[in-house]
Amino acid sequence: MLAAAREASRAPNELATEIMTLAAELQALAVSFDEAIAPHEDVLATHGAVVPDMTSGALRSLSAMLGYAQRRVARSDATATALLGGIALRRQALGVLEGDEGAREAIARSRIERASEVFGEGARARVEALSAAPPVSEKLGLPLLAERCGALLTLVQMRPLCEAAGSSWREAGCAALRGRLDAAEAELRTGLPRKIAAGLAALREKGMVAAALDAAQARLDAGDVKGAAIAYDAAVRGAEGT
Repeated sequence: MLAAAREASRAPNELATEIMTLAAELQALAVSFDEAIAPHEDVLATHGAVVPDMTSGALRSLSAMLGYAQRRVARSDATATALLGGIALRRQALGVLEGDEGAREAIARSRIERASEVFGEGARARVEALSAAPPVSEKLGLPLLAERCGALLTLVQMRPLCEAAGSSWREAGCAALRGRLDAAEAELRTGLPRKIAAGLAALREKGMVAAALDAAQARLDAGDVKGAAIAYDAAVRGAEGT
């Protein structure tokens, strides 16, 4: 498997090396050309001649080729890593199956407890994050809502996990989430749309280009709160030039 991964990456790596070598040669050529043409710049300027750029286009093409080669290598490496990880997990599973029943039960309890801890920590972090007010833009002081909208949607989508009959190992985390679920749904349904609408109105008063505001309003009118929040944040940043 490792040999196959190396072979899959060999040609792209060789190509990447050739590309970097050629790019270095072109850059050296550009420097030499600039040095050679420097004594004649006044003459060229007098006659309105434009100094030709003979390397920028080629360097851009090489950069794109290098990016493609590096992505190929990254994909090969990721595939090999995933396969090796799967093999390691299967070996662990076989080792567990070869043990006695008591050992298997102890391992299962340990993993369930760890999963419960991780889920509970994540749940409490979500609740804590949503307890804070959304950030505001630096210049206009308007709330930025896309990130909060995403967090609320994620929280609401977790309701079925906490209502399922087999959610016992998630109970510690679900206990923290249940008190926020109804409020999160209400905020998505009414609170965020009102804030987006108010923010759009404030931007119109400040003379923001109508096209960007209309796009956000159209998403809001269509019930796409997440899309509206993203478009609204983009409008706020555009108004501030950030």
